[in-house]
Amino acid sequence: MKKIQATFLSRQLYQIHIELEESSPSVWRKLLVPSNLSLDQLHLIIQVTMGWQNCHYHVFQTQEKCCFSDPEALEDGMDSWFDETDVPLSDVLHGKSKYLSYDYDLGDAWSHRITLEKMLPLIGQQSADILCLNGENACPPEDVGGIEGYKNLITVLEDRSHPDFEEMRDWIGFDHFDPSYFNLAATNTRLQMMLTYSPLLIHDEIYDNFHSNQSEVDALISTISKKDNVQQQAIIDQFLMDMLEDDLSASGELPISPDQLHQLLYHPFDAPEVITFDPSAATLKNSPMLAIFRVLAEAAQQKGIKLTSRENLPLKVTRQMIFAIPSCLSYGQSDWNKNIRSEEDVYPVHITRILATISGLCRVQKGTLLLTAKGRKILESEQWELAFHELVKALFTEFNWAYVDSFPELGMIRATSWMTLFLLRDNDLEIPSDIAAESLLTIFPALIDDIPEEELLYTSAEMVLIHTMSHRWLTLLGLCGLIDYSKIHNPQSSKSEYSIRLSQLGKGYLGWKI
Repeated sequence: MKKIQATFLSRQLYQIHIELEESSPSVWRKLLVPSNLSLDQLHLIIQVTMGWQNCHYHVFQTQEKCCFSDPEALEDGMDSWFDETDVPLSDVLHGKSKYLSYDYDLGDAWSHRITLEKMLPLIGQQSADILCLNGENACPPEDVGGIEGYKNLITVLEDRSHPDFEEMRDWIGFDHFDPSYFNLAATNTRLQMMLTYSPLLIHDEIYDNFHSNQSEVDALISTISKKDNVQQQAIIDQFLMDMLEDDLSASGELPISPDQLHQLLYHPFDAPEVITFDPSAATLKNSPMLAIFRVLAEAAQQKGIKLTSRENLPLKVTRQMIFAIPSCLSYGQSDWNKNIRSEEDVYPVHITRILATISGLCRVQKGTLLLTAKGRKILESEQWELAFHELVKALFTEFNWAYVDSFPELGMIRATSWMTLFLLRDNDLEIPSDIAAESLLTIFPALIDDIPEEELLYTSAEMVLIHTMSHRWLTLLGLCGLIDYSKIHNPQSSKSEYSIRLSQLGKGYLGWKI
């Protein structure tokens, strides 16, 4: 990941004011930055000083409606935008154009107004520090649902008698959240650490881990001082990620006996001394799969759904189910409202329909999809939590996870995924999915033996397994709602990377007894 210089040679300093629009009381920061700072660098500075986690797309928009973002967003369909890399701030913010908008997380739609307050000339080219001069109020938590979701969170947390208080408190992961909190010294310390070491320190998990191991990072830097800046940064970033992985792997000694492990992997729904399930935690709002199933059940309520010659849903029903897919289900997303030829082009719809059938909530008779008596009872009584439990049981006991990729030999990923959920259960842990997969390999190293040799011509068995685990978790655990995930924006990587954590639904539904 490209690092920002701790100091810049510049002829001019900008004092800019950044305000989160519609926030009340206002969340704002005042920064001092070089005028020749590039927009991709300003993005990282905004992230760390505001308190965001750099988990979503962002876009800068000028007063002339010209949009700039990172190359990954452009490749993901935003082809009317421009590459922000190496675009100087002074090109879009200057005396004749003193305002710039910065939108972060296009789902939650956090809009920031950037105002140029002062232009401070320097004599010749001088070293220009980057500082946060002032600010007020805490940054909203990631994925809270935008301004309205944040307002609701504050309302709930201020009232311990509110019926949603415990759920919200558990979701945010703190015993106390103070929306008025802002620590200028701590913000500048973290800003300087990010500038000195790595943009990865924007992420709370990595920054907290770094604090405990900073001396090791300093020792590493002393050994690579002769390498160029790009090599140095790549080595530092990898070291930070490895430290996070080691921290997770240290939890690899599990408090579980061989017998309990066997029950968890092979009979999870009949092992109450290991794990129990509370279906009441599931709602139409926190499980994408359940919301999609509801549309399917309602469409089949009267005379059933006449399937196509390939036994797929008709496009009319498929499109209705697409509208039920929440924006948070972004992994593998294409433009689901255009250019679809069948349900198979939309995996959340296709997999939910398969699960509805193998779970016994629906059946196919003479080319028509019908609700079973069990499915009809759930629909009429609106006991959607019961449908969720049946669908999850089908996912973990009947559905072939290899259906979503091309590795039928890797059947044990389904069973061992229970351990992934177990590892994520504590301390609201959020980690890159690749690191979670590597950690699982420390517990089940024999999984590598299942990789066919013909798949190893251009890569290693470990990389094939890590990629497959990550893909299946994001696709299937994300669909049912047991995990939340966020895209990690890394301009230095050609592949899409995601961080995962146990969702609020996962915490409520899964009752660990070990």
